[in-house]
Amino acid sequence: VLFRSNLEFELKLKKLNQDLNNLDRDKIHIVYFDYRICFTNVYHNFLMLATKLLAFITRKKDIDHVAHISRFVKDGKNYLPKVFEATMEYGMMENDLFEKIKHFKGDVYIETIKEVNKNKAKIFEANFKGVQYSKLNALLSGLNLEELSDQSRGGFCSWSVPKFLIDQGMDITRIEGGNPLKITPSDLFEGNLGDKKLIWRN
Repeated sequence: VLFRSNLEFELKLKKLNQDLNNLDRDKIHIVYFDYRICFTNVYHNFLMLATKLLAFITRKKDIDHVAHISRFVKDGKNYLPKVFEATMEYGMMENDLFEKIKHFKGDVYIETIKEVNKNKAKIFEANFKGVQYSKLNALLSGLNLEELSDQSRGGFCSWSVPKFLIDQGMDITRIEGGNPLKITPSDLFEGNLGDKKLIWRN
């Protein structure tokens, strides 16, 4: 049983690698993370319980984290995506998406949108790298108390992605008026900006 379980997981990883490698490298890709409720996830991201409760109250998809693919790095025959995200520990930074997902417990979706302006994307990520994470601003966005937010405290995941989309020239006013301080990961997911695909379930 253990052998079969390990084999099944290796096949899942192979499929994940293929799906990531097949992404259009000239498009904007948003990555959505729906955490499974378990001890590991709660321990590493206690805000998850608040996002789950908020999604239940608002009857929206319970997305806990969101990020965008910043670039693809050639590795042999593969093109491995890097994701730009807001992390509670280190603020805004770039991480390897495959490595992040393969340890993830829950569902991961990728939404493909329009052509990306790569030069603007590089400038955006250089400007926002290292911006600290604000748990308070993240909480206020979910409670629709964005008027109490202070950008000098820092940002959060569903603030960073709308900022990026606006910088790319997208009109997202149908999502909370296009105000990044008001947007939650679930709001962004429900905005249906492009074509979504479930790429991981664990």
